[in-house]
Amino acid sequence: SYLRPNIIFAGPMPSIDVIRSVFLLLVAPYLAAGSTFQLNDHVTVTLDQTLPSLSISANGVELLSSLSSDSGKVVPIFSTATNKVLKGPIDDTFYVLKERTKWRTRTDTMSIDEVDDSGLPESLSFSGDMYREGDRDGTAVPYTMLIKGVTQNAFGKGVSVDFELSVEDGHANRVFITAASPADEKVFGHGVQYTSVNHKNKRIPVFISEQGIGRGLQPITGFLNTFAGGAGGNEFTSYGCKAQFVTDMKRGGLLFNTEGSVWDWGAEDGNAVEVEVWGYPVEGRLFMWEESPSEYVEMLTEYTGRMSPLPEWTQEGAIIGLEGGSDIVENSMDKLIEGDVKMVGLWLQDWSGLHHSYDGDRLLWDWKLSEEQYPDWDSLRSRMESLGINMMTYINPYFQSNLDDDSESNSQFAEGDAKGYFIKTTGNETYVMKSGSIRFGCLDVTNPGAVEWAKDIIKEKMVKEAGSKGWMSDFGEAVPYDGVMYSGVSGADHHNEYPEMWQELNRDAVRELGMDDEIAFFSRSSWNRSPGKARVFWLGDQLVTFDDKDGLQTTVIAQQSGGLSGHSIAHSDIGGYTVSDYPLAHYHRSAELLKRWSECEAFSGSMFRSHVGSAFEDEDSQVWEDDVVGHFSVFSKVFSWLKEYRLELMKVAEERGAPLVRSMFMQFPRDSRVWDEDLMKEQFMFGEDFLVAPVFQEGAVEKNVYFPVGGGKWTSIWDGGEWEEGKTETVQAALGRPPVFYKEGSEWGKKMQEWIKEQGF
Repeated sequence: SYLRPNIIFAGPMPSIDVIRSVFLLLVAPYLAAGSTFQLNDHVTVTLDQTLPSLSISANGVELLSSLSSDSGKVVPIFSTATNKVLKGPIDDTFYVLKERTKWRTRTDTMSIDEVDDSGLPESLSFSGDMYREGDRDGTAVPYTMLIKGVTQNAFGKGVSVDFELSVEDGHANRVFITAASPADEKVFGHGVQYTSVNHKNKRIPVFISEQGIGRGLQPITGFLNTFAGGAGGNEFTSYGCKAQFVTDMKRGGLLFNTEGSVWDWGAEDGNAVEVEVWGYPVEGRLFMWEESPSEYVEMLTEYTGRMSPLPEWTQEGAIIGLEGGSDIVENSMDKLIEGDVKMVGLWLQDWSGLHHSYDGDRLLWDWKLSEEQYPDWDSLRSRMESLGINMMTYINPYFQSNLDDDSESNSQFAEGDAKGYFIKTTGNETYVMKSGSIRFGCLDVTNPGAVEWAKDIIKEKMVKEAGSKGWMSDFGEAVPYDGVMYSGVSGADHHNEYPEMWQELNRDAVRELGMDDEIAFFSRSSWNRSPGKARVFWLGDQLVTFDDKDGLQTTVIAQQSGGLSGHSIAHSDIGGYTVSDYPLAHYHRSAELLKRWSECEAFSGSMFRSHVGSAFEDEDSQVWEDDVVGHFSVFSKVFSWLKEYRLELMKVAEERGAPLVRSMFMQFPRDSRVWDEDLMKEQFMFGEDFLVAPVFQEGAVEKNVYFPVGGGKWTSIWDGGEWEEGKTETVQAALGRPPVFYKEGSEWGKKMQEWIKEQGF
């Protein structure tokens, strides 16, 4: 061990800075500059107490290291600060971490004073101070860094190592890690990202929130951000952002912390990443992948948990999203039956009734069957089940207090409020929040009684009484920072982790019924360990556009990004969700968009589910209409034919975490072209066999496609045309024939091509 020297001074005690100077003069020369320590056989830690600097590497790959500036000065890898603490509800006007204000006590210097190697080869720790240069006595914040837990990938390739950075309580409310990130490094992941693919030189907030409407698409984003309290969002607002990353330099990482964080991948003029964590200790894991980022996903999902195959019935056809009462539903379903659409589910999100107010007709957040909306539910259910179509419903963790009629006293909110089942204010009252005209309480998932109560609602009201074989398990992003939880956890600590606990509640209810192989609920928000709890993800509320801001193209980006964080089984609303009639922002769904979305989902979605949109209006194209239903029928059958292929992929997801939709670099990492951000937005791998390049341009009938090196000859599933690897070619992309190719030697590809020929598609 290397410890602070025992030096005895006569007279007044000198400053810490003087002691450190004496230490460096008398003792440091006897310590090896850049002392190296070996953890097991794979991880090397190098410490230089003079600079000071840190380097953690695995099998020669730098995982975390200090940055030296052009002047030769080492940028402190650890620092602290204080800043204002966020308070208040996180509602539909609060989409992202507030921009930082002026730091009051940001430290700019650090020391490494003690190194404890007594735990080698299992662990190593070192400690010192973080402080402002020239004022160590007045600003010193003691820290300890522990490095431990070296683990090899269970599948043979790749290594991980854990760390814990502890800070003495009471000195700060922010911790920073500023580490080297070469200017040409490509950075991916950070959970479900919808627009950004390569995050280098971008600042990523990790704070679960509503996605926003438009997210940079103009004029709607500017209009909503100006006149609706920021509801337009931005490039990084996400239901499932995460403190996780992987890069092309064979490294990755994640934080275990639930507090918010900000990752600045352009720090120090693009040569570093600055991770700002809104709490401490900072705990995490670093990864080294050897041959493919797939190894990173395997190691990451050992921690996050892995998703399991969906019930087989969900893979056999389309799930139709409808609403509006029995007559509208039955008329629409009749058109789909006449159109020969292969269907397995009828999803009625308005099963609980409607709330009528200034912001239109919205779902009633009181989770029981509405006899007013569906007076003949049982006969509708009986007819659908006779056709092999399962009923599906909707729930979220919010309970409405302002119902439209005299039933408020008998509402679930009244019951939960009386029993103390909702998040509370500091005054021990239910924390009533708002979503437009709706007032609601948020289920306190840290309260065991509240959890059992909510599970009973799912089991009794949804499954037994309504016969639901699945549901949208919505929301989970609204924990207020100043809310009071039953467990005592703070709002700041609980906000990001809430989705995990909400998904676990849903999954436990299903398992307690013994129906895990029959019921499929789909979740939107997520946190680190959501993959091990959720059944299937859906990608949220896209705008009815083609673009990469908030439209169809964002689903391809989000599938790939989420797949690097354990979201291996996911899908989107076919046709998108958000329609609008704001001034200068008129967005309605076209038949062409709906068709292109169907094509994309048939070769990417883990379920094939439509949505009527946020406003059920004549102007918006629907899947049962004459100019769409034939096309929709074809791709419902394409999806159904791919059932066994997807189930095989889901089994791999359960065993190794591999996503169904994969960035090309997961399969062809040696091809430098496939790491390109622009290309990744345009095409992806569906499992190991199929290269898919959906059409994102209105009116397009052809598309440029790059054929990755490593796939040999690529063959079109539609006409058998062959294309050489390593080349970009212009291919035909008419409606009904999206560019899809299979790699050389793929048996699945050959079978599909034969089937398509037999069907005459």
